[in-house]
Amino acid sequence: MIDDGVIKYDRSNFTHTGPLDKSLWGDLELWREKLFELNLIGEYPIEKVGFGNISKIVEWQDQAHFIITGTQTGKYSNLTGEHYTLVEGYNLAQMKLQQRGPLEASSEALTHAAVYEGNRNLNAVFHIHNTIIWEEMIKHQYDSTPKDVPYGTIQMANCVGEIIKSKNAGLIVMKGHQDGVIAYAREMDECGQLILDLANKFL
Repeated sequence: MIDDGVIKYDRSNFTHTGPLDKSLWGDLELWREKLFELNLIGEYPIEKVGFGNISKIVEWQDQAHFIITGTQTGKYSNLTGEHYTLVEGYNLAQMKLQQRGPLEASSEALTHAAVYEGNRNLNAVFHIHNTIIWEEMIKHQYDSTPKDVPYGTIQMANCVGEIIKSKNAGLIVMKGHQDGVIAYAREMDECGQLILDLANKFL
């Protein structure tokens, strides 16, 4: 049973637009392509469910404004402005996102928002999937969310927010989200390197 891909957040504050300008997502796409090549972002072939999503801060106003990969884009080797979403606000308790773009945000966008809100030093969140990495991280007792907390929920957002609040970079294994791993950091390159180091260590 693949627990992924279904949007659980409130979808009422989505504004459909044309493609987002490359200045917003171009540097993020360079990292996404690397992760796709490693099959850490992709699509489960039988279920046809996409996995993996990445985001970065664009600016801070009262809340984080961040670019994130759109829902069900995992199957594409390269993304364009047609595949990214800008989140411009959120209410975590009510599971609401204010967003605009050509696609709705990834189903994990609420968790990304919780990371940024929980620690304003952080500027990048990468969420990947890999069974071996996931199992090894559990075995080696990395920071983790509980088995009974599913993806895309306020419970997941709260758990992740609690883990990251005093850390400026790190990794989390999501025990209740099969294969799911999160990296977070102050910079995109730092975040991406955490994932590459995991792959080098366990794959």
